[in-house]
Amino acid sequence: MVDSKVMTVNAYAKINLFLEVKEKLENGYHNLETVMQSVTLCDTLTAEKKKAGIDLECVCEGKQIKDNIVIKAALLFFERSGIDGGVDIKLIKRIPVESGLGGGSSDAAATLYALNTLYGGALCDEVLYKTAKDIGADVPFCLKKGLCCAEGIGEILTDTGRLPDCHIVITVGSHSVSTKKAFEELDRVTDRNTADKTAMMSAIERSDLSGICEALYNCFELVNPASEVLKRLLLDNGALAASLSGSGPSVFGIYDKKETAERSAETLKELGYKAFICRPYYRSDEI
Repeated sequence: MVDSKVMTVNAYAKINLFLEVKEKLENGYHNLETVMQSVTLCDTLTAEKKKAGIDLECVCEGKQIKDNIVIKAALLFFERSGIDGGVDIKLIKRIPVESGLGGGSSDAAATLYALNTLYGGALCDEVLYKTAKDIGADVPFCLKKGLCCAEGIGEILTDTGRLPDCHIVITVGSHSVSTKKAFEELDRVTDRNTADKTAMMSAIERSDLSGICEALYNCFELVNPASEVLKRLLLDNGALAASLSGSGPSVFGIYDKKETAERSAETLKELGYKAFICRPYYRSDEI
């Protein structure tokens, strides 16, 4: 919904169909090779223009929380655009926090998109994406959305088409995962054979869901053995394949039938896990 003063947008979660971490860079980041897919699980952000100041109301599971990355995105927008203005932001969170699903990055991307739209496209696409990169490695993808191959630290994006029709169940482990610690643990794994995305890209090009499932890969599973429990639950309940997303703790399963995905999600909930049913999301779906 858009008018001259208010805009409401969805901030979509992402999953990693393929994720390989390569060498560590001098700036502390790592070179990555990943294939990311936006999914319909989303937060909702409403931005309302005002004369000055940035205020945020963020609600997560009925509780008020702080979301500093949204404030950072708004501050950077006004700094880069040179606009003397302000915004009230209301954020309703559904994407689990710190779960490997890119919720914070997507919220930041939604903030940039909403503000740039409300303020008449003050930032050109190039500056908008540069601003997204300066906020966080996943923010450019969350701004672009869809199905992309990402390289560099995650900011070099290439469209890779669409997934075949499928359903996705996302579940979240009870253990917390520090992304920083996960990278450090992975760096300590010696003689690790790195994977490449050739099989995944070929399966996507053929629109081969079975091949995509066979090619799912996430190197963080090497340092996150707890993910195997959730993967096994998804597989035992009809998933064609399952994998960790990001550095975890979220795990997703891919299903070819909606009914199977729904039964799987119900089983997980009965066992005390959070479970979300979603589908691949593309910006063109809204046009």
